[in-house]
Amino acid sequence: MKEETTSLQKEAWDYLKPTQMIDLATWDGEYPRLRPVSLIFDQGRFWFCTGSNDAKVSQMENYPVFEFSLLLENGDSRGTLRCAGATEIVANMETKKTMAGRIPFFSDYWDTPDDPTFCLVELLVKQVELMPPGEMLSKKFKV
Repeated sequence: MKEETTSLQKEAWDYLKPTQMIDLATWDGEYPRLRPVSLIFDQGRFWFCTGSNDAKVSQMENYPVFEFSLLLENGDSRGTLRCAGATEIVANMETKKTMAGRIPFFSDYWDTPDDPTFCLVELLVKQVELMPPGEMLSKKFKV
């Protein structure tokens, strides 16, 4: 089973680029809240950044869960990659400095990683559902 999960994970991660737009859902205690964000896929880990005063930050502080969906396209065929898990707001300055250097649009919003309005979030993926373009059945696995 481990070998099958590893194969499915590789297939799913092969669709990811270093940066892509996803639809990210958080929970506000009453409703799910969905919005587009730029997902950074770096060394097998998932990240995004936002303004520290943004509503999604307080949602993740109170309910540290997420789900995201990425539309997969191959010609006229469509599919999806959905991932769910826990959110972790990053406080470690070394990690923030490292990731700031890997986020192509960082300087469009912040001058330095220690800017108090810069919030880095790691998405700790626990569950994955992959429906490759052109297929009608999804493949599910846990990470």
